[in-house]
Amino acid sequence: MNNYDCIIIGGGIAGITASIYLKNANKNILLIEKSSMGGTLNKISEIHNYPGFSSISGPDLASNLYSQIKSLEVPILNDTVIKIEHQETKNVVYLKDKKLECKYLILATGKEARKLGLPLEDDLIGKGVSYCALCDGGFFKDKDVAVIGAGEAALNEALYLSNICHKVIIVNKYNEFKTETDILDKLKKKGNVLVLYNSLTTALKSKNSKLSSIIVKDEKEEQELEVSGIFVYIGSTPNIFSNLDFELDGKYLKVRENFETSIDSIYAIGDVITKKYYQLVNAASEGMEAAMDIIKRLNKE
Repeated sequence: MNNYDCIIIGGGIAGITASIYLKNANKNILLIEKSSMGGTLNKISEIHNYPGFSSISGPDLASNLYSQIKSLEVPILNDTVIKIEHQETKNVVYLKDKKLECKYLILATGKEARKLGLPLEDDLIGKGVSYCALCDGGFFKDKDVAVIGAGEAALNEALYLSNICHKVIIVNKYNEFKTETDILDKLKKKGNVLVLYNSLTTALKSKNSKLSSIIVKDEKEEQELEVSGIFVYIGSTPNIFSNLDFELDGKYLKVRENFETSIDSIYAIGDVITKKYYQLVNAASEGMEAAMDIIKRLNKE
């Protein structure tokens, strides 16, 4: 069984930052990521508010981060964590075919996109239903699509899709959007974007096992919109290991000032914790703070 000073679960910007600080402190660590290094960065088309870059795509920033940890020789494992177990003097991480032990554990497991909960939704994933415009937008070149959501993420992805698709319909359940940026002004200048306010997507329809249309209902009527794809941005749910008795704040992990959870030696950072703002810059800061606290504790042992 492999023993580590610290295992970081999640290779987003928070987890990567933690690994950089721990590795620079010459600690025995392992970074585990189940999919692509960079996490949700790989789903962001353009970033305009990260220091050092006037503009950079999410995948490009993810690539830069990956290059940095590779140059530092941070040990990386591409695998899925099944469960974690806390014992008196150690934490145990269970993978599909083995288990690992560590003194300290950092959870940077992020969030999963929330689904609409409609019939056919799961069946049509990859066949017209998507939760990532940057990942799948290219499949809908010159076609009509819908973006479902009321937040800034939905607006950003609608803008991205407007440069690829024939028509983009934004379905917003409210009478306004939740944004403080100028993204709405940019969308208004586009000639192929239509916004439906106070509207709910109530059903999905398919033809030949692919999405063919959606049913949208507003305060007055119900209509069927023929679209080849929908992109769902209605929030997300944090990825929490429910087998442990963490203290929660709603659905999110509650942490102390040093980002330690209610369970000693287990830390949490990034989108899995409760906080005021969910931004890249504070996720990176949280990775640094958690790592520094663990380094201090390890140095005292």
